[in-house]
Amino acid sequence: MKKLAVLAVLLLVSGCGIQPTPVLEAGPAPTLRSPASDGRGTEPILYFVLADRVTPVVRPSGGVTGIESALALLMDGPSADEREGGYTTDLPRLSGRITSTPGPPTTITVPFPLRPITGAGINQLVCTAFAALAAQGGYTADGTVALAGPDVLLPYQTCQA
Repeated sequence: MKKLAVLAVLLLVSGCGIQPTPVLEAGPAPTLRSPASDGRGTEPILYFVLADRVTPVVRPSGGVTGIESALALLMDGPSADEREGGYTTDLPRLSGRITSTPGPPTTITVPFPLRPITGAGINQLVCTAFAALAAQGGYTADGTVALAGPDVLLPYQTCQA
């Protein structure tokens, strides 16, 4: 009886009516392109807070921006137009210099304490750093960056936007 039930199930499953189809040509496979390779997409991408979420904003700059420059732009806060659009920041104004040291992982050193910064503020720094690294073709091998301040070296961070 058991064998008969198993055979009935197999017949039902194999006879579902789906006909095999040939491979369909759909063109070439997708590829990744460095935005800096052809002069397009070279504006820095900064991450600000919009409706309690870290959100990317493309900031016109007239050329490729390095990681320290992108983070300095981020620390200046949203522009007047961005503020009108509802963008805010969870970061303090920059008072000092931000530096980056190649990794692995790339280490971003900021001149202000990191402990009082919210999770959104940390994410603003991390995501903006990742975007700047990607624009320069400097992808991180393990997908993380380290953040260091005068008060703490945080565990390795990933972009959560």
